[in-house]
Amino acid sequence: MIIRKSIWPLAYYLLLASACKKNPYPENQAQNQLVVLAEISADAALKIPVSRSIQVGNGGVITFDKVTTANVTVSDDNGVTWNCYLNNSSTYSNDPASVYSSPQRPAPNTTYHLKVNDPLTGTVTAQTTTPSRPHIVSWDTSGSRQGGLSVLQWRVTFKDPPDTSNLYIFEALKELLRITHTFTWQGKTYNYDTQAGKKVYDQEKNQPGVKLRTDTLSTNTFLRLDLYTNDRNVDNAQVSTLDSPFARIFLADRVFNGQSYTETVYVDRTYFQVAGGKEPGRVLLQIKSASVELYNYLFWYEQYKSNIATLPPDQLYSPPGNIQNGLGIFGGSSKRQWVFYYDDLH
Repeated sequence: MIIRKSIWPLAYYLLLASACKKNPYPENQAQNQLVVLAEISADAALKIPVSRSIQVGNGGVITFDKVTTANVTVSDDNGVTWNCYLNNSSTYSNDPASVYSSPQRPAPNTTYHLKVNDPLTGTVTAQTTTPSRPHIVSWDTSGSRQGGLSVLQWRVTFKDPPDTSNLYIFEALKELLRITHTFTWQGKTYNYDTQAGKKVYDQEKNQPGVKLRTDTLSTNTFLRLDLYTNDRNVDNAQVSTLDSPFARIFLADRVFNGQSYTETVYVDRTYFQVAGGKEPGRVLLQIKSASVELYNYLFWYEQYKSNIATLPPDQLYSPPGNIQNGLGIFGGSSKRQWVFYYDDLH
């Protein structure tokens, strides 16, 4: 499953898959509304994806268009307001929504308010709170097998904060990277990967100070890696049997509130190393503390995904979010992340 981290295409494409066939919303509630699917994470730059639902003809079919005329702001309870501007980077050109971004980074344990005003569609609002970061006690990884599949066993022990309800999400991604080669000659930096740059390098490579440098750039494209667990306390057990692969592992602190807890997750290693003509990359293991609205929205999609094989399209529907006067979700998270390199990046 290929996703774009910035706008969670799992949510968008499942919404599109059902809505483009038949309007799944009662009383045409999805017509001509703003759609926001945004996760703001502590210490990460803001990215707010915005689109518009459009009814096609009189048949109840709903499709989605990018919104490029919106005014997007995020503010906290102290009145500090950040403006998010339309990001025209080619990185987002193939995304199903416009992305409004800001270099500002939310803080943990803070409530934020979103306002999106589009002169062509209307105004939507929402609020969320970024939780505290997971308190990691210890972690380790090792090779293992799960149902005959080669997996990475990822074991994390963390301390749950007392006197509050906390929600955790485990994820594993393969971030695809683009390898670049540059060099400097007479104060100018050249791109060796172009025909002109390679020509200059071949001419001047023996000159003092001319040295080829290798670097990696993110393509903003990710492979979501399948996860498994044997822990019966996870909410995934409500979706299907635990020998099934999951996009995310969902764990509420109902049985360990205020205590230390060890979770073991098994990560499918199929895409750990480059294959099938894909770009090389790096593996990201993440544990997130999630706001209630974010946790519930993503968990609904975990169930939704499992229902696709058994329910007819006209019975599929998008879960309720917290976008007032619109559709979607504005959720908060804080995460801990581990990065692993299996590909040759030279």
